[in-house]
Amino acid sequence: MTHVPAPDPFTVFGVPRTLDLDARELERRYLRLSRECHPDHLRTQDANDCLAVLQRAAEVNDAWKTLRDPWTRAKALLEAESPGVLAANKKLDPAFLADALELAEEVAFVRPDHVGALRARLQQALDADFAALRADVGRADLPAAARRVHGAHYHKKALADLEHKA
Repeated sequence: MTHVPAPDPFTVFGVPRTLDLDARELERRYLRLSRECHPDHLRTQDANDCLAVLQRAAEVNDAWKTLRDPWTRAKALLEAESPGVLAANKKLDPAFLADALELAEEVAFVRPDHVGALRARLQQALDADFAALRADVGRADLPAAARRVHGAHYHKKALADLEHKA
């Protein structure tokens, strides 16, 4: 059986390949597309037509899951522009990894009265990661952008771990 790659989520939604998509417009497109291909609205007797409608609905739902999250959207953008770029750029700077380990320890042992400040610092780090990612993509430095996505994972994980503690 041959592997069929998933359709480009940007194409499914008819939007440009960019990191910056308007969240409200994206949701409006999702609702319109999901109504257009909802099986209840497209009653048909032909089994092939039913299968095509279900496949289109699955494509729309998968594209929505990808595009609504800026980080998942970034991964899709990078892979669409340069297939394999994420896998080829997983290795991160050892100094960054040491900092990420320290951050994980800080989250693990944070005092309750410091949670808010740490949460704000982590959110600032994620915002800075995304701004740098935007700059990398703007310069068409996709390997750097891929490393940035992998690095941001550590900040997202630290923030999620902190939220579980709160």
